Amino acid sequence: MALPGCSISVGLDGPQAFVRLVGRAAAESAPAFEKLVVRLKDQGVRCVVLDLSATLLMDSGFSGTLSRLVGSVGTMFALYQAPQRILDGLDDHGVLAQVTLLAVDQQTSLIPETTEVALQPSSKSEILKCCLDAHRALMALKPENVAKFEAVEQFLSREAARLERGVPQTESSL
Repeated sequence: MALPGCSISVGLDGPQAFVRLVGRAAAESAPAFEKLVVRLKDQGVRCVVLDLSATLLMDSGFSGTLSRLVGSVGTMFALYQAPQRILDGLDDHGVLAQVTLLAVDQQTSLIPETTEVALQPSSKSEILKCCLDAHRALMALKPENVAKFEAVEQFLSREAARLERGVPQTESSL
């Protein structure tokens, strides 16, 4: 049985946005998440609270995108009801130190209604570039990540160059 994709819902409360991720926070949804955060920042949002209570997993492509956003858009991120397995992965990648953890009792009465965002499908090229940037961010964040993601980064770099040249995809490609 295939795992479900990711749905993203948003609720605004002044300079704070509440973003609920449901399903798999994976590389395929990272470009849409990135576009959403940039749009929210442009609308004056300074803090994004990520409700991860219904998030099944977060892969390195998504966590690296989160890390890159923390460093590049100047928006603070707080995690709400993150499952332990996701916290462990973020800690292992070095991303947990970049975000704030909210206790359940800190936010339950303050979360506004959220509305699901219509996610535009990302092209293979967009996903590849986002994933490459994410893994490079993770490698720069923590020296131990270089050994974990060097082969992934090299593969993604080759695939990005191949796509840029318009070379057809092979079985070993994404």
